[in-house]
Amino acid sequence: MQVTIIGSGNVATVMGKILVEKGYKVNKVYSRKHEHASELAAELRGEAITDLSLIGNDADIYLLAVTDDALAEVASKISVKDKLVIHTAGSVSKEVLKNSSTNYGVLWPMKMIRRSMQTLIPVTMVVDGNTEAVTRELHQLASAFSPVITTADDPLRLKMHMLAAITSNFSNHLYQLAAEYCEAEQIDFSFFYPSIEETAQRIRSTHPKLLQAGPAFRGDRQTIEKHLALLAPYPQVKKLYEALTESIRASFPGNEKANL
Repeated sequence: MQVTIIGSGNVATVMGKILVEKGYKVNKVYSRKHEHASELAAELRGEAITDLSLIGNDADIYLLAVTDDALAEVASKISVKDKLVIHTAGSVSKEVLKNSSTNYGVLWPMKMIRRSMQTLIPVTMVVDGNTEAVTRELHQLASAFSPVITTADDPLRLKMHMLAAITSNFSNHLYQLAAEYCEAEQIDFSFFYPSIEETAQRIRSTHPKLLQAGPAFRGDRQTIEKHLALLAPYPQVKKLYEALTESIRASFPGNEKANL
């Protein structure tokens, strides 16, 4: 099958390379910047274009891997009759593509993607088509990227996108702040890898609420105050510590009473 890729960033690059590896032929690569289109097209052995009017109707699949903000504008310039048009965004409705083709949908890899990646695995691929036939086709396409595939319509996919931000982006930000604190206080951040990895593994088999521990869980006010004193020079981290402590304490009110 022939694929035209619209976009030249991280998602377009990684997904394009995987598709070629799986036997798909990349027909064209579009980017507004000629150097970006040419670089990726050369890697994927396709034709570089910088004008959407040259996109043609000779591909089987049109993969829009552009920023969420640009999707509506790009889609409005594409009209390929009944060819399959898909975008890769988790938070954008599939209906943004309804004027581009009679067959359209979403193929969203639920993962932070960087250009250097050679594979997306492990990843959950989330698909949604405007018809059952398109959804089945998207399931087949998604299998090129991962064996873990689920279907989610626009409202459910938006909720999943929000949860991906909480479970991945937010947790990574906490790791960032912890690593920066370690640098400032001359502590080796790698000492915390075992506990981080153990928690990630244990939630596969145990509900996170049953794994909660720490001073906020115990209602240990003295320790909480000691921690807050240590964070006085780090107001950003202190504010997050206080907010998360309150959230944990609210989830376990019985523990707070037991420690009064």
